Amino acid sequence: MDAAQEQHERRAGDLLIEWYNQRHGTSFQFAGRPADAPDLIYRENRKLGVEVVSAYYDDREDAKFKWLNARGRPDAPKKWEGKNCEQYLADDITAKIADKCGKSYGLNCLLAVYVFASLSFADDMETIVKSVRVPATHGFDGIYLCAEFAPLIDEYFSGTRTKRKVWQLFPHDI
Repeated sequence: MDAAQEQHERRAGDLLIEWYNQRHGTSFQFAGRPADAPDLIYRENRKLGVEVVSAYYDDREDAKFKWLNARGRPDAPKKWEGKNCEQYLADDITAKIADKCGKSYGLNCLLAVYVFASLSFADDMETIVKSVRVPATHGFDGIYLCAEFAPLIDEYFSGTRTKRKVWQLFPHDI
């Protein structure tokens, strides 16, 4: 795994754990990366694993555009365009969750589905979240959508940071 991937997973995990700590009155802190799954370990008085997966606006080009540019590759695309982006994103989130739910990550593990929503606003994501489906059986203690939104142009020039939001997809009763 390269440094960009490691930093990405840590960013997604930290976003989830920050939200989780605020919501549950806990104080989990990053403890490291295990030799195998899940991707990240956080500790308080117990261990909590976080498995990270990313979802995209299309089946290849969005990820290629983001990752090759993040790695500073000279062959990185200079632009990207897509069609039916939000529907594809909803479908990709559902597919990534289904794939991860078919695997075992041990006890006390959360799934963080990360999206850098460069084409969507938080209100748009509310609609997307409603169409996401979680399999009935899986081994996760919680499944979360963690999104970061690019600032609007006026916010960008005023120094506003990226907006961040977490949605709890499972369990539904919390």
